[in-house]
Amino acid sequence: MKMKIRYIKNRSSINIAFGTLMILVGLFAVYKNKFSIYSYLWVVLGALQLGAAWFERKKQYITIEDDKLTKHSLFPKSIEIREIRKIKKDYNSYKIETSEKSLKIDKRKIEPESLYKLEDYLNGLELTS
Repeated sequence: MKMKIRYIKNRSSINIAFGTLMILVGLFAVYKNKFSIYSYLWVVLGALQLGAAWFERKKQYITIEDDKLTKHSLFPKSIEIREIRKIKKDYNSYKIETSEKSLKIDKRKIEPESLYKLEDYLNGLELTS
């Protein structure tokens, strides 16, 4: 079984829009003042923003496979599902804990359909003590 918990839909669109805007501002600034390092910095930051949007669309927020739960980021964190001891449910987040690690999941970043899947999955887990 493999399940992807997706980011809210407008998140990557916003990142693409901001990244494109930053690149355009940077290119305009380079055109006006070729010798300013800040002009090039806008282009670099815009490219990084577009890279983040591409990464989020490709990987999504969380992947649940047969034996582990992975939260994708620049430095991904994984937890073995069989090692989960406790799940703390707050209004805007989940905190999943093992005896050695913990993983915080922000509900506000998850699209509603994926949030329902995640809640069903977490409620169905048999936790070890």
